[in-house]
Amino acid sequence: MKQQKNGTSLFITSILMLSSSLYASGPKFSIIPTAGSITSILLPSNFTETVSYQVTNKTKLTRTLTMVPMTGVSQTVNGSVCGNPFTLSPQQSCTLSLMITGSQVPASGIKGGPVICKTKGPNDNNPDPFLCSQPNQANILDISVTTPGQHAYVANQFANNVSVCQVNPATGFLTQCNITATGLDGVEGVGFNPSGTLFYSANLSGNSISVCNVNPSTGALSGCVNAGGSGFSQPDAVAFSPDGSIFYTANAGGNVTACLVNAVTGQLSSCTNNASLTFSAPSDMALNKSGTFAYVSDRGNSSVSVCNVSGQIVNSCNNLSGSLFNQPEGIILDPSGLHAYITNAGNGQVILCNIRQDGTGLLDNCTETNGSFHGTGNVGLNNLGTFAYVPNQLTSLVSACQVTLADGTLSRCIPSLGTGFDGPSGIAVN
Repeated sequence: MKQQKNGTSLFITSILMLSSSLYASGPKFSIIPTAGSITSILLPSNFTETVSYQVTNKTKLTRTLTMVPMTGVSQTVNGSVCGNPFTLSPQQSCTLSLMITGSQVPASGIKGGPVICKTKGPNDNNPDPFLCSQPNQANILDISVTTPGQHAYVANQFANNVSVCQVNPATGFLTQCNITATGLDGVEGVGFNPSGTLFYSANLSGNSISVCNVNPSTGALSGCVNAGGSGFSQPDAVAFSPDGSIFYTANAGGNVTACLVNAVTGQLSSCTNNASLTFSAPSDMALNKSGTFAYVSDRGNSSVSVCNVSGQIVNSCNNLSGSLFNQPEGIILDPSGLHAYITNAGNGQVILCNIRQDGTGLLDNCTETNGSFHGTGNVGLNNLGTFAYVPNQLTSLVSACQVTLADGTLSRCIPSLGTGFDGPSGIAVN
């Protein structure tokens, strides 16, 4: 077996040497990345990525071509793409679609290719090493593998559905975005139970909560149903007690609902509504790691209430701490519990506040973070707190910002590269 692997390696090396020498007089087969296709990728080990090239037959003869096999790279042949093998007339082109699988890429990475060769003959589809080409040096595959990534879930309020995207832990970019749940009703607040096995959607327009199963490998959602429960009035948040036994939501109708959770099905029951003089139109909420404080953003009175939590009881709320709030739509705490991010619907700003560590949990030293946002909703953070994702509902884009852990500041807020969003209003990362 070892001898066969060495032989294959030697064969590919000889092909690369021959294809390089052929480039001196121009490539026989042109291999150019398609528009928007990135060939140099830092790929999380649990993710896949797609790379596409346009292959053109530059010879004067019709050729039957094939790609030299590469570990971790598979060719997609469905639809109007190059087959395996594929035949091209002179100057004819097709799109070579490749799927890179992080878990299969060698530890040393991929540095070169794809190599396209003519086949050896009518009844032999193996590559002929004497007539091959690969992309020029700037466009060859350059794949390195990094630590496992997470998935980002984007609530598309205008389309009543949810997108799931791969989150690159190194670059922060979102890729491979797809619609994963449909038929929701005014979805805005989204989140997960503490174990990450169940996804919840607060349906603002439907006065309901939905629960979905989560595929731990692909991140896909399935089996979405009404989670039950009662007393919801424009629910707009998803929060849990640390042990996952209690579900909380902020109701824009004026209160906070707390329900018991079935550990197996995720269904809600025995719900209790909590009122407070500080509530006008609660728009989101988050709990600290110990589950003793609830932070409730209130769009109606442009404040954030800090409330005591004991089981299903949310009371003793104080909305006099913090500043710079302008119709706050969302709130999230960083993993350290030292900082809170509040998104203002009124002026499109994200406000960063420190959380006092004196036992009161109150907010202070609030500042505007860097970035120009448009119709912000609920921000999402990755598990390390190193990247923040800000939905821009008015432009249907999501911004990715780097986070400085020491002080929580946001910087380098740029488009996340994620696509397919329609009125994004909330983000959760799992």
